[in-house]
Amino acid sequence: MQDGLYGRLAALLSDVCGTPVSSIGPDAAPGVTPGWDSVATLSFIAAVEDELGVAITTAESMAIRSLADMERLVAAKGGGAGGGG
Repeated sequence: MQDGLYGRLAALLSDVCGTPVSSIGPDAAPGVTPGWDSVATLSFIAAVEDELGVAITTAESMAIRSLADMERLVAAKGGGAGGGG
């Protein structure tokens, strides 16, 4: 299992999409990653907000195009600090 913020986000995305975490990379994206559609995007954002304690605005959510985008956004907001995957 991967540690840190990326690992936590990958695990959340895996849960939401029903896709093995081992198949999720930084380039995971809606329409490319199995199970990641518009509804899963909303669920993923809600899970990230709940689990990592960040608030994601509508404008920010529209800019999320990949798992790497989410990682950068959450890191910039200081989310997930202190916990490990």
